[in-house]
Amino acid sequence: MKRRASRQFKRQDPFRTLVAYFVKRVFANDDEQGSGSTTLGVGAVLAILASPGAFASIFLMDKYSTLMQWFRGQKNFNPYRASIADGYFFVVLSMTITGLVMVLRWNRLLPDRRDFANLAVLPIPIRNIFLANFTGLFGLALVFGIDVNAVSSFLFPVFVTISDGSFSAFARMAMAHAAAVFSASLFSFFAVFALVGVLMAVLPSRLFRAVSIAARMVLVVALLSEFLSNLFLQLFTGRLPHLREAYMRWLPAYWFLGVYEKVAGIATVRMNSLAREAMNALLVAVVIALVAYALCYRRHFLRLAESLDLVGSARRRFRMPLPQALARRLFRNEFERGCQGFMWKVTLRSERHLMFLGGYFGIGLVMAAQTAADSVVHVSRQALPSDDWLAPAFILAFFAVTALRFAFDMPASFEANWAFRITTDSATARPGTIARRFILWAVLPWEVLVVGGITARQFGWAIASEHVATLVTLTILLTDAVLIGFRKIPFTCSRQLETRQLLIRILSCVLGVVVAVPVLTHFERWMLQQPARFAVLAVLAAGACYALWRHKRVTLPAESSVIFEEQSSAAFELLKLV
Repeated sequence: MKRRASRQFKRQDPFRTLVAYFVKRVFANDDEQGSGSTTLGVGAVLAILASPGAFASIFLMDKYSTLMQWFRGQKNFNPYRASIADGYFFVVLSMTITGLVMVLRWNRLLPDRRDFANLAVLPIPIRNIFLANFTGLFGLALVFGIDVNAVSSFLFPVFVTISDGSFSAFARMAMAHAAAVFSASLFSFFAVFALVGVLMAVLPSRLFRAVSIAARMVLVVALLSEFLSNLFLQLFTGRLPHLREAYMRWLPAYWFLGVYEKVAGIATVRMNSLAREAMNALLVAVVIALVAYALCYRRHFLRLAESLDLVGSARRRFRMPLPQALARRLFRNEFERGCQGFMWKVTLRSERHLMFLGGYFGIGLVMAAQTAADSVVHVSRQALPSDDWLAPAFILAFFAVTALRFAFDMPASFEANWAFRITTDSATARPGTIARRFILWAVLPWEVLVVGGITARQFGWAIASEHVATLVTLTILLTDAVLIGFRKIPFTCSRQLETRQLLIRILSCVLGVVVAVPVLTHFERWMLQQPARFAVLAVLAAGACYALWRHKRVTLPAESSVIFEEQSSAAFELLKLV
């Protein structure tokens, strides 16, 4: 009995329980209302994180296959030198995945009010809570690093050394690959961790949440830019050779590429220096993360009881009310004005919506920046804007409209739409019109001012007017198209969109941009060559408007009522069995 009691006591070790608690909360649902919406478990997350490295390794088998080299007529192929570019890709992939996971779960790195309510009443010192939290997060960093890179650390060295056929060559390349990608993953983890600690140390509590959300969105864009920079590596090493050294010095992925080359035994003097810088950067990130987090953890934990889960301060001292004359022109009635105010507050204050909008729009921003990079070199030599010059505006407009449309399906708070239920008249309320005006007011001003101003400065006001007119017309048509059948007051529907459905929609939109934007830019350039051709755009836009109006009037008369609860389809209905 004593042994059994001793074992039971060991199983109930408070420190282990705390570590398990903080590990589980990283994967917990963000909903504080206790909704039953689904979330990905640990197994699903690990499987998703391991997939990119595995598929990327398999796709590279063709490059290092001796048989395929013989068919292609490749002679004097050096697989070790050829592996440097692919090694850089895996380093960037490791850093990007780990960094995105940490950024998206940023709010789980620190205890929240629920943690304070659960742990403050227990006889546990705060230092033990801090150590348990850090131990759990560090353990997750190790697990993520191993999971993301385990498959590629085996398959990629196998393919690189397939022509050598010796175990020693495979072991050396496997060690080089594992050392580079795993250290890069740890650096990405501790760099984000250090940023959290530094912001918590230097910012007052009323500003920390707002600034941290802005920092997270910037990090998402930076990580995506770094990942896509691998596809445009020749732009910096070939077209702009004089910037290569600066590019290598300031991009962390290049530092850890030096680790890969050094362990593999193929590094130059410069890459050996970068390998040392990589290890120093990793050490600095670890030290800063530990020191800043340790200094601020107690203060943050004790202030949780007084904190509010709002972005910024709840007491806003500076307000800019909308003039009544302008409000009466923009909104038909007080109900519509109240909906617009609610939508703007959710968009600018909800952490969930801000992170989604920032991350999704960041993808479009990166795509637009990479497209614009190709037009900068030759823009001064052309009288008309090139396709690469026109494309960024279309990309940003497409992502801005679709981002807001997706965000409308994400409820601001579950079971909190009662105010709209009791004030909404289904016979007169028009959710599609409310959402349409919101999207247009969020997108059209910067299209006219920013895009128009930049284009006018480069090509003149005539071309700028034509470009802005085309962009605005297509934006309005896209907004009307994505709002077909929309019958919900934005942010009030009580059903959370499933993660799988959201990912499918996002991938579909990205593919749509890749296909549609080149066609639209080529069509606009064709019209810019002869301004009379813009009559074709007017005719096509009028036809599209009539088709959308006809579709809404004929096929959707029975779906005019406003909905606040969207039920999931039954499994048999999805299988078309009933």
